[in-house]
Amino acid sequence: MNHFERSFTIKKPINEVFCLLSDIDQYQNFLPFCKSSEIIEIKKDYIIAKLTIDFFGIKNSFITKNINKKNEAIIMNMQDGPFKNFLAVWRFESITDQSTQLGFKMEYELNNPLLEFAFKKNLNSVSNLIVNAFKEKL
Repeated sequence: MNHFERSFTIKKPINEVFCLLSDIDQYQNFLPFCKSSEIIEIKKDYIIAKLTIDFFGIKNSFITKNINKKNEAIIMNMQDGPFKNFLAVWRFESITDQSTQLGFKMEYELNNPLLEFAFKKNLNSVSNLIVNAFKEKL
């Protein structure tokens, strides 16, 4: 299983940061590579969401079960898609009233070895693009 971890600070209140990251329907409007984003189902304890990603000409859709713990964490588990295994977690920590520490951890294994090679090779640059997209949106 592959692991990826990153943390950074955003100069915004924790509630504002959490609201943006949990607003899945809007991902398609600002995240690089995200061609569509939709909520399929909302339950009391979780949300089922579908993202379609076009990663350097390789298009894939995947469905996750997201557990949102307000202003604490967003936990995403793969339900269907190109991953054999996938778990991602956003952690939120209020540093001050106007500053939030964000942590992102992902464990994954892709079904397609070629896609996994491309994903691993570009993971740092792609993650920087995604982080910057969230920062700019805030």
